[in-house]
Amino acid sequence: MAVPASAFATPREAGTAGGLQTLQRLSGRIGAAVTRTRLEYVFFVIALAWGVAQVFIVPPLQVPDEGDHWFRAWALTDGQLTADSQGMLTLPGVMARTADLYTRLVGGPGGALGLPISLEGQAGFSGYENLFNAPGPPGTVEVASRVASYGPIGYVPQAVGVAIGRLVGAPPLTCFYLARLANLLMAIALFFLAIRLAPFGKQLIVLLALLPMTMFELASVSCDALTISGAVFFTSLLLWASTRPTLRRADVALVLLVAALFLDVKPGYWALILLVFLITPSQLGGRLRYAAFVAGNVLVVVGVSLMFFLLTGSDARVQAAGGPHAQLLFILHQPLSFLGIVWSNVREGLLAWTLQSIGVLGWLSFALPAALYLVALLGGIGFFVRMKEEVRLQPWRRALLAAVGVALFLTMAVALYAFLEPLGSDRIYVQGRYLIPVWLLLLLSVYGIGFAQRQLGRLFMVGVLLVVMVQNLQTLISVYHP
Repeated sequence: MAVPASAFATPREAGTAGGLQTLQRLSGRIGAAVTRTRLEYVFFVIALAWGVAQVFIVPPLQVPDEGDHWFRAWALTDGQLTADSQGMLTLPGVMARTADLYTRLVGGPGGALGLPISLEGQAGFSGYENLFNAPGPPGTVEVASRVASYGPIGYVPQAVGVAIGRLVGAPPLTCFYLARLANLLMAIALFFLAIRLAPFGKQLIVLLALLPMTMFELASVSCDALTISGAVFFTSLLLWASTRPTLRRADVALVLLVAALFLDVKPGYWALILLVFLITPSQLGGRLRYAAFVAGNVLVVVGVSLMFFLLTGSDARVQAAGGPHAQLLFILHQPLSFLGIVWSNVREGLLAWTLQSIGVLGWLSFALPAALYLVALLGGIGFFVRMKEEVRLQPWRRALLAAVGVALFLTMAVALYAFLEPLGSDRIYVQGRYLIPVWLLLLLSVYGIGFAQRQLGRLFMVGVLLVVMVQNLQTLISVYHP
């Protein structure tokens, strides 16, 4: 009878072999678990841990325009859906200190200087507890809003957090953190649903959702959290709808509702409505119903946008340098000149916008380590080039996704130029975080190159995301809590 060689192994060799076998079994189980786990749950766990950590690591007001968004969220709990015709908000006296310090620090040319990383030594600052919670003058104060043209939808999650805090008698600083948490949870929920619905490209959505810049906005009071997550959710919803043999009335109603809620959070994202052309007349039961569907979606987005435009800050806009009306007339009368300005800004700013999309944090005041940008870019390219996934996307739909991506950038440029720049300006103040929905559309239009080892691909992607998360949190702690 043959005797196995292991019978003659020494106790040390036997123990080593047993340890290797145990390690192999454990590795296999981990790999199998990762393969079986739905990607939206992987995203949820990472995003929740990362986001909650950032909510408390990043000091108040340190996200771009966060003070303006904070004032809007609080005012919404007092029933102020918009700023008044002068672009002013009425806030309780306890907000006077915060408003005074914030408006002084962001009141430079163009209102874009932002807050320094540390507020120590600034006039009127003796700690965040005093800044937010110290008693102010009796009655109310009037505060100018730099986000008066934004509709109230982008502030609903934050207002819910504030309202809960006010209901239990929490001080303003606690309400601020509750607003951040509520905003984070809503944005995570929208991304979760976007990943669940997407018929392909789920990994791509996860990567864009977990970029340091995206997470920085999600864990703040900024309406950019809902702008980005809502735009991505709408994109996934239309991709999902385009794969259905027929659309039910409930599906049509859902598309209309999501368009009304999330394409007017901020001006400039209107072109996303063109994604309704991913749907075909046969899916809706004929050309007449199809025409009604398209017209209904366009009218919803245009109607909501016009309503907010007419209700918010009209007098303040007229007093601005040139005002949106004059800027829009310039674009209409001289479209080629405007496209020249856009192209010039693209050539000069594309690299900076790309880096900002990955993550330039604070008030665009400090970058992450150079190695992190390399990891994010190589990791994204690596999975994108080799991930094997069946993508049944006709060429005309790929072309439409790319065209909508370009159109979205142009409508964004129009909004930024009209609302932020004086007449005759040759600058369009694009920031990287605005472009996440644009990158998604452009990348989806060419998505579909395979990756031979799906299990290894997912492990690789999770590893990249964890490295990015840890490095991002370490950078924030070193800057804000040295």
